[in-house]
Amino acid sequence: MNKPIVAVFTSLLMIGSAPVWCANSPVGVKVAADMWLPSTKIDNTRRDDANSPVLNLAFEHQLPYLPNVSVRYTNLDADYASYDKFDYTFYYNILERDLMTFDAGISMTQYANSEYKATDGQKYSFDDLTFNWYAHAEISVPETNFDIIGQFEFGDSDGIKSSDVIAGVQYVVPLAEGDLSFRGGYRVIDLEFTDLVTASPNNKMSYVFADGWFLGAQFKF
Repeated sequence: MNKPIVAVFTSLLMIGSAPVWCANSPVGVKVAADMWLPSTKIDNTRRDDANSPVLNLAFEHQLPYLPNVSVRYTNLDADYASYDKFDYTFYYNILERDLMTFDAGISMTQYANSEYKATDGQKYSFDDLTFNWYAHAEISVPETNFDIIGQFEFGDSDGIKSSDVIAGVQYVVPLAEGDLSFRGGYRVIDLEFTDLVTASPNNKMSYVFADGWFLGAQFKF
């Protein structure tokens, strides 16, 4: 396991072992882990499938002006494309009602350990930092514990036009220490490159597309 993954796991374990501290703190913490099962499409050609772990850690508060913060890690490891994707998000709660919440902000996405295999057999990397717009919404189904969830990130910077979209459903179990949510849905990550086309003149386009179902859980305390 590489060092970035070890650091993320360590952070999750440290936060997850501190519910007593959070009970007396104005800061709320959300810890989530998903298993994403994407199918990859490289330059409009379907390739292999992958098993991709996803980890998320968020800090939320009621302090004025300061944004909430979350860190999400996604690992994609396939034959024709692979990367570690770190999303550092700063967001505000724009709307909060009994049946709906809506967050909006910005994300800085760092790609690391990346590899793209072009149709001409050449391999390239895209270890870049990009800027993205971020939004997240949850709509509660009345008189049930079910929520409809949606999230997207969209950006066009540093030669990468990207979108990362999630749609799904979660079931919330209230506990004494916080809320435990079981969730599932569909996730799509679409990357379009301009610099890699230049580096590989035999290609007319450079696309890395991954889509598939995910299952996971989240604990909020």
